[in-house]
Amino acid sequence: MKLVHEFYKLPFVFDISRLQQEVNQFNESDWQPHHENFKGNFAIPLISVGGSNNNQFKGAMASTKALETSPYLQQVIASFGDVFGRSRLMRLDPNCEVPLHFDINYHWYNRVRIHIPIFTNTDVTFYCGDKKTHMAEGECWIFDSWKNHKVVNASEKTRIHLVIDTTGSRDFWNTVDKSTVPWLESPVNNEQLIPFSPTHNTNIKIEKYNAPIVMPPGEVNHMISEFINELTSAQENQLTEIDKIKNQLRGFSQDWTQLWALYGSSESGWQHYHNLRDTTFHNAKHLANSLKLSNGENALLMLIHCIIDPALSPDVKT
Repeated sequence: MKLVHEFYKLPFVFDISRLQQEVNQFNESDWQPHHENFKGNFAIPLISVGGSNNNQFKGAMASTKALETSPYLQQVIASFGDVFGRSRLMRLDPNCEVPLHFDINYHWYNRVRIHIPIFTNTDVTFYCGDKKTHMAEGECWIFDSWKNHKVVNASEKTRIHLVIDTTGSRDFWNTVDKSTVPWLESPVNNEQLIPFSPTHNTNIKIEKYNAPIVMPPGEVNHMISEFINELTSAQENQLTEIDKIKNQLRGFSQDWTQLWALYGSSESGWQHYHNLRDTTFHNAKHLANSLKLSNGENALLMLIHCIIDPALSPDVKT
């Protein structure tokens, strides 16, 4: 998700000894290698599609067995009062790094990633855009995942974070507005300790609906507008080229709206929607491949992952 600043430290702290105790229950076999095989990067899913060990984004989420055996991790997540989706423990081994990248898909375009460090040290550095910071154990951070970012563990110790995804409620974003930006004179706020309660009954709000089977016309228009704004923000793009792809996507939106008026999200329209998006992608991909986003990355990535792919998701049919 794009944010005004690269990093925010939220005014919450957590019982680090209890967090570490719960993480230590897991065996090496519980840690899954990164889906792109980044060296030294491992994860344990806590909230996932169907509650199983997977790397999926679309579909009803549920808690995994790992989360169900971790009462304080449950309490930490529930303490925000927000609806949470795909969440996990993320491990970075000694002298390894999370390579430079940005989070480019429909899921992360609308969700912020909350980081709560559980095992770390001062030789672990988080880079985002042209800024960097160290996130200390028990703290609570968010960052702009649209900008290029990476993490370097230049130590001989393992780094483990709790990472939880949410769109964020009004109360959450009001808290962000009052949070600490490391390089600014931020408003004074008293950090709230979220203690472990052995008798607390936890109720985590978990995403059930996170990807439309057919994206409604209003959201198609919104994502196209976001895409065009990104192209306009990149100074190296030529306005004539932006206008060309803008016209192509305007036609896509108009025809999509016509199909919606006939079929809505019913299965009888899926093939028509698929044909339209397939033709649109074929006509727009070469032009998009020549354009840049505000973060310097290829515009084709946003076209695919934020418009073309999520516009139709029959795989999430229930």
